[in-house]
Amino acid sequence: MIVTTTNSIEGREISRYNDPIATNVVIGTNIFSDIGAIHVDFFGDYSTSYEKKIQKIYNLVTVLSRL
Repeated sequence: MIVTTTNSIEGREISRYNDPIATNVVIGTNIFSDIGAIHVDFFGDYSTSYEKKIQKIYNLVTVLSRL
């Protein structure tokens, strides 16, 4: 099986078209996450608080896309 975003693939027959899935998610951070991220950015490390927020967004979008 080949999955692509193009309209056609030379030499192949299209068996199914899938509609795009899109969703919007808004999630806030708090002042402590922002201060920690500024500190982490300055010293060059990973912001675990933002990583957790991004993972939460990913999980939420994954659930919403299955509805």
